[in-house]
Amino acid sequence: MTAADELWAKLEKMGFDREERPDGFLPQLPADITSLDDRQLMTLYGEYVSWTAYAAMRLVEARTNARAAKQDLDYSTARAALAASTEKTVAGRKAAAAADAQVQADEKRHVDAVSLVDALEMVHKNAEARAQFCSRDLSRRQNSGADTRYQKWGV
Repeated sequence: MTAADELWAKLEKMGFDREERPDGFLPQLPADITSLDDRQLMTLYGEYVSWTAYAAMRLVEARTNARAAKQDLDYSTARAALAASTEKTVAGRKAAAAADAQVQADEKRHVDAVSLVDALEMVHKNAEARAQFCSRDLSRRQNSGADTRYQKWGV
């Protein structure tokens, strides 16, 4: 069980469910958002909100797993440095620890976990920004009472 699984087990006891992966892929914004009618825009907005919630949940999991990977790396590095008792200098112990196979495996796992966090932060921010963009256009339409280009000219 990963650290994220343990976290979600605690959250589920508090009444929170994991977000399910939305269908398909994160949709692209159309080149001209005004070409969408209100129903299409609202559907697109809903998809972005779903993807934002899903990405946020995955981001929490990734951050939790990255912290756990860092703890594992710190532990294996300390263990390897202690095992290098024949080295007389701190630099020598650090070098011996860095050459340890377990330390290298834990470092790769930590780098991969941090990379996933970075990528998920980008996905979350993009989905959130797209949802906000759609929300602003929906609000603009409601406040102005303006028809979309599609409704006016059938384009």
